[in-house]
Amino acid sequence: MDYSWLATLLRVLLLFVAPLVFLTYKSLKHFKFVSIVDRIPGPWALPLIGNAPLMMRLSLSEMFQFMSTNAFTEFGHRVRFWLVDQPHVMITKASDCEKIMKGMQHHMKSLNYDLMLKEWMGEGLLTSKDDKWRVHRKILTPAFHFNILHEFLPILSKNSKILVEQLSQLPEYKSGKDFNIFDTVSLCALDIICESSMGTVINAQRSSQSPYVQTVNKLNELIALKYFSPRLRFNIFYKFSKVKRDTDYHLKVSADFTDKVIRERRQYLNSLRKENEAGREGEKKHLAFLDMLLDAEMRGEKYMTDKDLRDQVSTFMFEGHDTVTTGTCWALFMLGTHPEIQEKVVEELDQVFGDTGRAPTINDIAELKLLERCVKESQRLYPSVPFYQRHLREDAVLDDGTVIPAGCSVGFSVYRVHRDPEQYPDPEKFDPDRFLPENAASRHPYAYLPFSAGPRNCIGQKFALMEEKVVISTMLRKFRVEAAHKPEDAELQMSMVLRPKNGLRIRLYERTSHPHLAMQD
Repeated sequence: MDYSWLATLLRVLLLFVAPLVFLTYKSLKHFKFVSIVDRIPGPWALPLIGNAPLMMRLSLSEMFQFMSTNAFTEFGHRVRFWLVDQPHVMITKASDCEKIMKGMQHHMKSLNYDLMLKEWMGEGLLTSKDDKWRVHRKILTPAFHFNILHEFLPILSKNSKILVEQLSQLPEYKSGKDFNIFDTVSLCALDIICESSMGTVINAQRSSQSPYVQTVNKLNELIALKYFSPRLRFNIFYKFSKVKRDTDYHLKVSADFTDKVIRERRQYLNSLRKENEAGREGEKKHLAFLDMLLDAEMRGEKYMTDKDLRDQVSTFMFEGHDTVTTGTCWALFMLGTHPEIQEKVVEELDQVFGDTGRAPTINDIAELKLLERCVKESQRLYPSVPFYQRHLREDAVLDDGTVIPAGCSVGFSVYRVHRDPEQYPDPEKFDPDRFLPENAASRHPYAYLPFSAGPRNCIGQKFALMEEKVVISTMLRKFRVEAAHKPEDAELQMSMVLRPKNGLRIRLYERTSHPHLAMQD
């Protein structure tokens, strides 16, 4: 008997049944995933588009208020959001942060970092993962050792002095009017990071119209536009947008500039090596971070491709520019808001520098303990990066049994973590003594996160703190700073860094009560 018809029937059934079984399995798996995620409290979300309608109707200022305060007031210390079909869980407790940050189990950065930063930074230290991250972190760590960092002090001092000169020439300073401190400090930070990371002097403070200066500033703006626009999160809309065209243009300017610097620094290091081999060792010059990587490559010890080098330099430029600018400006503003603390800092400067007017040494910077506490307290209240994220490839089980399933992004609301009254009594008060050793010892180790924590903490945090102390101390030796508005009047908004919509406005006055502290030529 011919049973070929049965084989044909089975093939037809399999053709229809197999996809149905597969789709059923995927649907049940997704339903289970969604049900676990939705056990975490959060705003009501629509199928497929999630909380996009809520986000789209909020301004950037309203979004910051909701994501930093209102959502947690309504739903508790963990809040779940759906951005389109992607679940995000925001956490605000130090113990929860530790669970995610402490080891390498959940070290992968959120997929949103690809959306925001990968075009510019490729697979630099901020965005890379797994073996590539481990190898590059190991290569880069020696470049940020304390014994290396102190060699950059002359660069910090030189550019801080230029900043004071530029501020002294502002019409607002001469007339006693207020101005936005971000504008001038940003250029100083850009000069410092270019010279320290690439060994290249761009004179941003004296030539703010240079193409590279404009490109770095524009890329920061374009990244924020892309990330916080629900429409541009879809590649089909982004691909044909003006934001994409502008981004491509500025990425090329940045890449061309960085590649040129890499070529020139290779030639420079080769010439130094030849001079040394010939016994004609010239004047010793400070090596930039890039030089250290190239020098290791030339010795055959460690290797990075030109793209790897460009990605790391771009990462330095992003992390060492806007973040340090933001931290410096908030610290100055808070000292201008609290003149009694500012005067104590000046007394400390007087004790360290006397009437010499000299540039700071590394020992001087270590002695500025009150200033350091002021910087840390400013970063507590106004962290340069108020939110960051990880992507879970495995389930995370928190202390109370709550499960955040694999596939979620976990967001750390640093702004809110730093205002936890259990860790910081009277959290809105500016109190630098919170960071006295005896006061800090009793706090949870993950209650202070301006530079992240755990294995993926910021590799440049010591450099950033040193830079902020040099810039601020140089300014306070010349000027008395006065805040032109209250901190609560600063309109905070969702952005890559905590830069208020209209900046931070201050007034500067020549420090006549301590004239010997003014920096000498």
